Amino acid sequence: MTVVGAASVFGARRQCLGAGLIGAAVEGVVVWRVGWAPAFPAFLFLGAVGTVASLIDLRTRRIPNALLWPSYPLGAALLALASAVGDRWGMLGRAGIAMGLVAGFYLVLALGFPGQLGMADVRLGGLLGLFVGWLGWPEVAASVLAGWLSAALAVAWGRARRRSGGGQRSLPIPLGPYLCLGALVAILAR
Repeated sequence: MTVVGAASVFGARRQCLGAGLIGAAVEGVVVWRVGWAPAFPAFLFLGAVGTVASLIDLRTRRIPNALLWPSYPLGAALLALASAVGDRWGMLGRAGIAMGLVAGFYLVLALGFPGQLGMADVRLGGLLGLFVGWLGWPEVAASVLAGWLSAALAVAWGRARRRSGGGQRSLPIPLGPYLCLGALVAILAR
């Protein structure tokens, strides 16, 4: 094996290990905060989808539709099952409304500021709104605010680095990881 080949295998293994550790940490937070409730499988699913979407977005600056589109009906079905088991149909209705409101808000931003917010971010925001909406309105607000605040902090840090000579030219940041972080913060703060 060549030195380049060995380095690429080592790098791939390290990336897989890092992705696994991030996924395990996210799922650990879900287990800790949601517990063995009827919504547990739904939020495990959200943790997996959010982790994968974030890692893909960080690497490629895109979130594949093949990940997001199927997550809507699967997530809704898992939350409907949780609602049926716990006889909490109001939570499912609130989740649907929150999904529409968050996705609508992000769509207005995407159309108002072209090139700043991608349609995949709009779809991801709607999906996250579905899940945090199931928890409650304070969680919806916390998710959106924490996501945008963490993204703003990342932009500010990048600009400060660039001014001090440590960074490259301005690059668009992937918003998906910050939206997912906001949802995780909302679940954690619950």
